[in-house]
Amino acid sequence: MISCRLLSDARCAVTMTSTMAIDFNSSSSSTSNLTADFINKYTESELYERFKPAISTVDKYVTPFWYVIGFPGNILAFVVWIRRRMRHSSGCYLAALAIADFLFLILQLLYELQNSWDVRILEVNVICQLFPILFYALQYLSPLLVLGFTVERHISICHPFQRERFCTTSRAVKVTAGLVLFSLSLHLIQGYFWVFNPEHGACMPRPSVMQGGERSLWSIWSWITELLVFGFVPVVTLVLNVFVIREAKKLSDSEEKRLCLKKKSKSSAPSATTVMLLAVSFYLIFTTLPVTICYVMYLTFPPGSWEITEREFVADPVWRRHLRFHAARMIIQELCMSHYACNIIIYIITGKQFRSELRQLLFSGRRMTSRWNNDFSNVQTKDNNLTTDTSNGAMTHV
Repeated sequence: MISCRLLSDARCAVTMTSTMAIDFNSSSSSTSNLTADFINKYTESELYERFKPAISTVDKYVTPFWYVIGFPGNILAFVVWIRRRMRHSSGCYLAALAIADFLFLILQLLYELQNSWDVRILEVNVICQLFPILFYALQYLSPLLVLGFTVERHISICHPFQRERFCTTSRAVKVTAGLVLFSLSLHLIQGYFWVFNPEHGACMPRPSVMQGGERSLWSIWSWITELLVFGFVPVVTLVLNVFVIREAKKLSDSEEKRLCLKKKSKSSAPSATTVMLLAVSFYLIFTTLPVTICYVMYLTFPPGSWEITEREFVADPVWRRHLRFHAARMIIQELCMSHYACNIIIYIITGKQFRSELRQLLFSGRRMTSRWNNDFSNVQTKDNNLTTDTSNGAMTHV
């Protein structure tokens, strides 16, 4: 029986309602429409695994690579950004970004175990409703936080007289908290959308929210939120970055003229921070917009009819186009998921102060351990010498 299992295809239910227009209110109608051998033989995930095994392999073995980088990387980034010398306003946003990405990767790991490895750990009542709320809230929080520090950097560079008012650590903390609450409130409705179906033993979209196909509550809400956060937000971030780069270049040129220098001997800390933040922003833009484009294009490459045999499926041109598109989309999604894991690489490459703090964090522990071992060895040596002296004294006295 085909079903949209818990987040099994990001928005699989949207495309199902758009292309199949199944009426979930009439169970008898659904049953009669889904009686073909082909439908009864495969679920959606099993279908892709059967006819596009290479993509299934990529999904299983590429994603863990991001976990290997992302779990330690985000923890290290968070610890560095909360150190005393890094607690500026931009550091608040980046610390929140690190912890949000870390938590999202944990939920993504559970999602992969559920859908790629068939470890059924999420198909439980309550978890079925709670997991989508947290999963989507953390997924959406990343571009929102990037927009937050991009706006702050725009104010700092393009409106310097407003810097002391808007670019403070306390305001950054408040904005971050507001973005977290906004992302959570935006996805509280997911707790209503999803329901555990004991008959199928699966977490599925509530039938009532699927009614109406493309005009269903589910479809409309999903399109609005997806295009808002993964379409509009990256575009706004891109525009603000262009303004920041243009204004920074003007400031650099005017400073060169004022000092009568062709080249500055040493870059300032604010400009270095700006370069790092711009790199993070552009990286998120380039890894977010392609996924959004694929999402919008999905309806251009819809699945074919399910009322066919397996032999007809293999030769069906609609299904073949859909499978090719699905393969390309999965590769793009896997590559673009890297922005939840690889920010620390950008920090190390572009952030001199970050590298310095990270070096101190990593090697100060080694120095303390080495110093402790040396002190312990010295104490042990002194104890041995004292024992030897005592023994010699006792022997002389005798």
